[in-house]
Amino acid sequence: MLPILKIGVPYQDGMPLITQKVGTLFEVRVSNFKNGRTSKAIDVCRNFNYFLHKKPELMMQNMWSFKSDEIIYHIPQTEIIRALFAVNKTMSNALFRPNGLDFLVNRVSMNKDQLATIDFSEEVPNSVVTDDFARYFGWIFFHPEMKKSYSSVQSNLYGEMASSPQSKGIQMEVVIPKMKDFQLTGRGLKQNNEILILEWIGSDIANPPFRELELRHKSIKKRIYSSDQRKMRISNKDKNGEYELNENNGERSREDTNQPVIETDPTQIAFRHKPIVNRVSNYEQKVNQGEDYISNVGQGGGTQRSTVAVDEALFGGNIKPIEFKNIEIVDTYMNYGLEKFLMMLNYLSEEKEILSVSVNFVYLPLGRKFSYLPDGRRRVCAIARVSTIKGSKYILEVGVSDNRFLSTLIVPSTSALNEDEKIIKELLKRLVYASGSWSNVFLYKYRHERLKHFQESSKQWVKRIKRILSI
Repeated sequence: MLPILKIGVPYQDGMPLITQKVGTLFEVRVSNFKNGRTSKAIDVCRNFNYFLHKKPELMMQNMWSFKSDEIIYHIPQTEIIRALFAVNKTMSNALFRPNGLDFLVNRVSMNKDQLATIDFSEEVPNSVVTDDFARYFGWIFFHPEMKKSYSSVQSNLYGEMASSPQSKGIQMEVVIPKMKDFQLTGRGLKQNNEILILEWIGSDIANPPFRELELRHKSIKKRIYSSDQRKMRISNKDKNGEYELNENNGERSREDTNQPVIETDPTQIAFRHKPIVNRVSNYEQKVNQGEDYISNVGQGGGTQRSTVAVDEALFGGNIKPIEFKNIEIVDTYMNYGLEKFLMMLNYLSEEKEILSVSVNFVYLPLGRKFSYLPDGRRRVCAIARVSTIKGSKYILEVGVSDNRFLSTLIVPSTSALNEDEKIIKELLKRLVYASGSWSNVFLYKYRHERLKHFQESSKQWVKRIKRILSI
């Protein structure tokens, strides 16, 4: 679950309420990320009055503190691990295995012409093997600093367990890689000249040491078409049947690699140069084009074999395996035309009547052309929760870097986070299906205010916002 566990986010039924995050956005230019020190959460969080609920497991968490432009930034090391390495379930599980990255590949190589080859093993599900994941994995694997940092999570964890077993848990710690001169955007809290970063949102950090990548995986197959009848596949074996242990690969149960993917709000990683990916097929798939075909629907974590291994998933069960998509590879990150809106919120947060301002980004739902920007990126909406002594309201500003005209929408809070989340998601869904228009056809159901955009300064925009907020 590490890919979707973010600090300052309420959860319900195991899933995050993504519109209800705590904290505002900050941008920082990091000259050298390694120039910092390890501190403890209890020492940092008390300065921000950020509650740790008297839990020793929380108080002793490791933080990384560094300085930039006279501002001291603190970021939990668990968040560094999540943002850089826990991009999906597969990478997260490998994170806690010795030489975990090596278990995910059959063969890797890179020649002097900066041509890299990655042959992923069966451990990597079909749904994960995309060109962007290959670029990301190659960056982690072939970059000495990043691979060393990835491996340090497991070695530090087991080293701590061996030296001083603790009943209150073991704190995660990572060797900070030498990453220089990059821009980091985070969500966090500010107190005087200190900022506590709760979520690493995006960065232009990736600089892979290769220009071209050959990607190989068993799911990449050359299709050979045949006029034969389609094969009939029926499964009616008793789920409680006996199985025989067998360590011969290919003759035992295996985990179902066609797993459903849960898409959450991702961490953006901008590549300083984007390698070319060539998908190479080592396998052939015979496709029969007959008329009759019967297929079983799998259950649980395995596909059926008569023999199994002790470390493999069994066929059957009621819980199906899932994957998480928690990374987005982009050419430029956080470039959605929302800079003026964020500047306005900064001015608004300085008003004495404002108790708090929280800001986060969410993707618009899929379903129409408006869901995407012209360059192919998903369109986002910035959601600000502004609290005063009179109550809280949400300010919704959709990214229109393609110069479309769309008013700012302001809706009141219901004082129930899950209900607020439901309303905001419904509004965004209807916006998409209305092709990017705050239409009265659906807005009449909700209390709201629309604020048109004018050629004005951020401070003038604040004045109009304040009138609607009645302050």
